[in-house]
Amino acid sequence: MNEKEKKLREDLEFHLDTLRRNLEAVSLEDLKTKYTKPFKELKDNICKTATAYTQHISLSGIRIKSRYGDEAVKYINEAIKETPYLKKISEAAFERQDMDEIATLAGQLREVVLQSLYAFSLPLFCLYVSTESMKDYHTPPEIYDDVTSQILRNGEWQLAENIRPGELIPVQIIFEVPAPSEEAA
Repeated sequence: MNEKEKKLREDLEFHLDTLRRNLEAVSLEDLKTKYTKPFKELKDNICKTATAYTQHISLSGIRIKSRYGDEAVKYINEAIKETPYLKKISEAAFERQDMDEIATLAGQLREVVLQSLYAFSLPLFCLYVSTESMKDYHTPPEIYDDVTSQILRNGEWQLAENIRPGELIPVQIIFEVPAPSEEAA
């Protein structure tokens, strides 16, 4: 856990604990009427901090080339809208004050973001044919993701800032559609 995540988590835990203690001491109706201003302030603090925490967990470390930025962000936002995670995070915060559940849901949201970015990037993949590959057929080309500037090496995506000289060849991904089964006919 990095320092920013730790700080956001501590802040959110503090606000959730304050809400929990308030709910134990005073009825929700009194919080909404008698203590309107401080209750609204607490809710706003929880919203802001939960949003910052969720954004940090789900988006940190993701790099997108600026020329793809607007379109990729739109694609990711659509994928996020289609999930129940933001609503569930809100429920975990305001109904149960459960920080561990929020952290789990934010991690699951990150997986949705990464999957949607992968789907967005797929048509923009290239084969990276290094100089070594051109000279020695035993050295296979690698997959390069032009959206994130990453290369698939040894089964892991790595930042490709210092790739060796070579060529990028656009790849058309063709998906095979399985033949219908006899049962479907």
